[in-house]
Amino acid sequence: MRILIIVGLLYFSTASTFGQIKAELDSIDVTASRITTTISESGKNVSVITQTDIQEMPVQSVDDLLRSLPGVNINGRAGFGVQADVGVRGSTFSQVMFLLDNTPLNDPLTAHFNTNIPVALSEIAQIELIRGPASTSYGADAVGGVIHIKTKTYMRKEIEAAEKLQTRTNFDISAGENALRIIDASAWIAKKNIRFSTSFRSADSDGEQFRNPGFDKGVSSNENYNSYFDMMNLSAALSINFADNWNWYVRSGLENRDFNARYFYTRSIYDESVESIDSRWALSTLTFDKGNHRSEVNASYRQVEDVFDFNTAIASANVHETDLVFLNASHQYELDNDQLSSISGSLNFMRLMLGGQVLNKQIVSTDRGDHKNNSWGLYGIHTMKYDFGLSVTSSLRLQSNPVSDLSFLPQVSAAYDAGPVVVRTSIGRAIREGDFTERYISSEIPNLTPGRNIGNPDLLPEESTTFDVGLDITPTNNLLISPTFFYRSSSNLIDYTLTNSSAITNADNLVAGENYFYASNISESDVMGLEFISALSSKLTSKSNLRTEAGYTYIKTESDGNSISRYIANHPSHQLSLKLALNTGDISIQTLSKYNVRSEQSEALINAEVPEEYFVTDLKVAYKPLGGRVQLYTQVINLTDTQYQEILGAPLPGRWILGGIKYSL
Repeated sequence: MRILIIVGLLYFSTASTFGQIKAELDSIDVTASRITTTISESGKNVSVITQTDIQEMPVQSVDDLLRSLPGVNINGRAGFGVQADVGVRGSTFSQVMFLLDNTPLNDPLTAHFNTNIPVALSEIAQIELIRGPASTSYGADAVGGVIHIKTKTYMRKEIEAAEKLQTRTNFDISAGENALRIIDASAWIAKKNIRFSTSFRSADSDGEQFRNPGFDKGVSSNENYNSYFDMMNLSAALSINFADNWNWYVRSGLENRDFNARYFYTRSIYDESVESIDSRWALSTLTFDKGNHRSEVNASYRQVEDVFDFNTAIASANVHETDLVFLNASHQYELDNDQLSSISGSLNFMRLMLGGQVLNKQIVSTDRGDHKNNSWGLYGIHTMKYDFGLSVTSSLRLQSNPVSDLSFLPQVSAAYDAGPVVVRTSIGRAIREGDFTERYISSEIPNLTPGRNIGNPDLLPEESTTFDVGLDITPTNNLLISPTFFYRSSSNLIDYTLTNSSAITNADNLVAGENYFYASNISESDVMGLEFISALSSKLTSKSNLRTEAGYTYIKTESDGNSISRYIANHPSHQLSLKLALNTGDISIQTLSKYNVRSEQSEALINAEVPEEYFVTDLKVAYKPLGGRVQLYTQVINLTDTQYQEILGAPLPGRWILGGIKYSL
């Protein structure tokens, strides 16, 4: 019944008249490649979450925001942004590139940490989802797609400020059940050619209480456990325009997380895990922009310390410290009108970019050892647009990695704008390198117990080729219907396979003749799918309007033999989403709903079950007096109180009510 209701709403959403959708496609600039284009010119299936969306939607974290986007699969381990794995178009969580202000966030220890976004929600200006491969522009890991988070100061860094002092502050304070407390605040100040901003966010709760399976089995003295969390981040940014053509932007910050991690990574009855993560980071961008030339240098540094305590009664905690250093340099040249006319009279613009980047990763770990590796890439990007509506972007990357030979990664995307219909297509190759966990897990544990995971330092990169074709149909300026077909073929997929120690030649801490789960390049897979997106915004009365965004994603994954990865298959086969936003006078009501159909999983030992299907709705009701500068709101997470898991053993929040106040000046 639920799926019929949502399908009916999908049909309704494509049969109505409404808002300014065509204008959004033509006006919002995105970085589908490192060369900025509009959505309709990119040739990619791109979704954008704006600052207004972030302020109005019933969400409390970036992964909550991403749940609203078709083609995105979230496997959460807890609510409120504690931890979640993000896949795009059936990719694994390791095959999605996260960027913050044009620098990478992907953690070298494990991609489980990729959604540890270290800035406050109130400081985020825009989130871009670029579906499909982008390794030619951004490097390894951009297989399923790219999620680019852009802060307010970054997006305004090259806008000339007024002579008068300008200030802006945002506060969001809320509280709710289970001793939940959230504070999210940001402040911005600018004068002449200088901008400064700072932001702070904290979220903590005692969490929900669950029955402890270990107590029932007689291996724990605690009858219950709580899904508690305590998280905080603080950041500051500075942007300076100098010497007319130069801009320097820098942002730095710190983040702390402490949370219950029981059954996040294991299904052991002895699992009583808690985890704490501390990170320190900085990023910087230097740009020179004059005439037809634009040069840019991006740099970032991130240090993360992870302390994972599985069970203090059994073993001491594992401690991992990782360092990530990134450097990118590029130069872009745009041809002028005389040069364009000499090539073709129908060319509107042509841009060329050449660049290179270096990535250094290091780890110091109690169970993985001390390691470091370097990778680099050289890339070229070419984009052009003709006055008859055709836009083409082509790129090529030469990518090194720590183990295999050089990889050549080509990509081409094209879009034809025929007014009410934009036809787009892309094809490209991408790779994903094994992380430190896959390469070195348990390598420093003497006489490793049989049946445990052991890393493989000789892992080859995963490789894939992806093709997609789609339409963006706007029969009026206010209606969008967007179907897309995609296909991805992958090889050298990394998974753990039961292997006898006699066949493992690069580990010396194994018991002779015993079996271990050994990280290996064992799988090939083909992923085929369909995305459908519709959006409408209708004016109901002079003071009321309704916006509806609906999506459906179908994904089918096939693999060679029985070697399919447990990660590559861990996505819904059918996924429907519906977002409703009603504004009437000073009142706004928003709902965000999701319906998933996926493979059922269960583990009786820990009373865990991932259901075959589940439906979840979040609701927010807000009163916004004083022209919207103040917002008093109530939010209900999981309105239907659905009991479900997306990672086996880690229950997600049931119905959870909170209320708060937002203020903007």
